[in-house]
Amino acid sequence: MRVPAAQRQVFYAAGLAAAAAFALFGLFTSLAPGFIAGTLHQSSHALAGLSTFIVFGAAALAQISVGRLPLSRGGQGRLGLGLLAAGVAAVAAAVWLPSLALFLAGGAIAGAGAGATFKTSITTALSIAPADARGETLAGLFVAAYLGLTVPVVGLGIATQLVTTKAAVLGFAAVLIAAVAAVSRRRDASLSS
Repeated sequence: MRVPAAQRQVFYAAGLAAAAAFALFGLFTSLAPGFIAGTLHQSSHALAGLSTFIVFGAAALAQISVGRLPLSRGGQGRLGLGLLAAGVAAVAAAVWLPSLALFLAGGAIAGAGAGATFKTSITTALSIAPADARGETLAGLFVAAYLGLTVPVVGLGIATQLVTTKAAVLGFAAVLIAAVAAVSRRRDASLSS
């Protein structure tokens, strides 16, 4: 993995953003079906699959849609991170209420944010990578993304064994929103310099 030293902070922000986006995907592919069956008492496998489809479908649509927004002024990144944070907050609220409609809507919003965020992360990584090291730079970004897919979700799974599901999801949401805030601060600092 190779990134120019002067661009490492930008790369770290892109990697953290990719990890946050994939953490959301991990949540919906691993624990959402159990939440729907257990907390919401909905035993339909189709409904469990639909929740995951909504998240990934919204992510794909967002990736197509955000291409028109300016990357250089942070338009794509701000939109993606804002939607990701808002959607995660809605998902956490849905667990506390509990509300299937809010859970699905929050998943759609967060999915769109995750899709836009990941697209922005890839575009950013490619824009700072030396021409002869794009593969190495993207490899680093994907390592960060896959760590985001696994580590937070395993942590959430362990947390659900120690505390209530509501408390575990609230903690997961808080950590994910804090990561989004950190990326936003780094991105704003790099855009202003």
